[in-house]
Amino acid sequence: MENNVCSLVRKAEQDWISGTIQTSKYVNEDYYEDINKIEAYLNSKHTTGEKDSLGRDKPFFNIVLAARNIWFRATDIDRKHIIAKPTKQKDLIASYLFDIHKNKWINESNWGRFLNDWGLYLASYNSAICKFVEQDGELHSLVMDWNKMIVDVIDFDNNPKVEILELTPAQLRKRKGYDQEMVERLIHTVQARESTSRQKKDNKSNYIKLYEVHGELPLSYLTDKEGDEDTYVQQMHVVSFVEGKQRGEYDDYCLISGREKQDPYMLTYLVGSIDGSVSFNGSVKTLFEAQWMVNHTQKAIKDQLDLASKLIFQIADPSFANQNVLKNLMSGQIMYYDAAKDPNGLRQVQNNSHDISSLMSMKQDWQNIAQQIAGTPDILSGENMPSGTAFRQAAIIQQEAHSNFEIMTENKGLFIEEMFRKYITPYLLKKINTKK
Repeated sequence: MENNVCSLVRKAEQDWISGTIQTSKYVNEDYYEDINKIEAYLNSKHTTGEKDSLGRDKPFFNIVLAARNIWFRATDIDRKHIIAKPTKQKDLIASYLFDIHKNKWINESNWGRFLNDWGLYLASYNSAICKFVEQDGELHSLVMDWNKMIVDVIDFDNNPKVEILELTPAQLRKRKGYDQEMVERLIHTVQARESTSRQKKDNKSNYIKLYEVHGELPLSYLTDKEGDEDTYVQQMHVVSFVEGKQRGEYDDYCLISGREKQDPYMLTYLVGSIDGSVSFNGSVKTLFEAQWMVNHTQKAIKDQLDLASKLIFQIADPSFANQNVLKNLMSGQIMYYDAAKDPNGLRQVQNNSHDISSLMSMKQDWQNIAQQIAGTPDILSGENMPSGTAFRQAAIIQQEAHSNFEIMTENKGLFIEEMFRKYITPYLLKKINTKK
């Protein structure tokens, strides 16, 4: 029997990989492609291959990494910035006690590392998914990898979220609450770790791919009753499936399912959209075009310099055909040519580079527009301003650039407040003895 949740996951995964979204008349977005392109650019990798059609290396003149690092530093929030303050005089003692428990939890849960990971991911993608899970009496906070998530980018909060898990048989057997009979049946289908596009990550073949699904789904997914199809409740499922012998057929496995109190995932962003949809318009994506043009210009300069560095000769005598002066001819060798065929003799071809200054100027123009788009002038990256620039002008430029980051930092602070109200504070209140 086909599992409803597995069918939902298969359709969501297919739509996520191959679907594009038309956000307006002239704008089509491919969020899955954006994620992979951002990851490629941060690692200085071309999306069209490392060599051109003639087999020549393509340089990657990375301008997005510096912009990402500036965004990361400029919007950083540390643990010391998180302080509980009373809104009323009578709550002074309560806020003091709460602050003690809050600091204790922050230190024990290593929340400082979470803040750093969260900040770096926001600086890279602009949007990040945070997950809060209470396990064995402890609250854990995680920053999710976009390559491990399948979500509805238009309406994130009101649609199911799918998290991809890859576990070894040993890890799978240790998961408490999983149907052990299903676990043993699934272990026999071990396979290599794959990306969402079904490409193998490595040669290890002892991993099992699972899907953890959270969202408001029909109650019938839990009860198998037709009368519950119109009732929606928050629930969680961990499923897996293996393609059968016939195309389009699958063997479905449900390891655990049940109701849950609230959605553990929370969408956060530095610069968001009005409707709360996912946005990747951060330090990297906004520079896609500038990065491509800088690479294109640098490649043109490299090709010219490579050609200019070669010694090329010409002569009308065919006896010299296909000879390389650097490899085929030996020092002291006597050369002969027929003067009647070519009275000018052996002469060098004028292959020196031309108009590189125009290419350098065009590259600089794109680097300048990239700084304007990302709000990262030279002074923010630690570089000296051009000679003759007044100190007052440099200070104003730095102040204006930071004003944009102040808004981003404020957004991060607002999300931290929401994290505390929704997940952290209810957990801490359970740890406080409120009998007196």
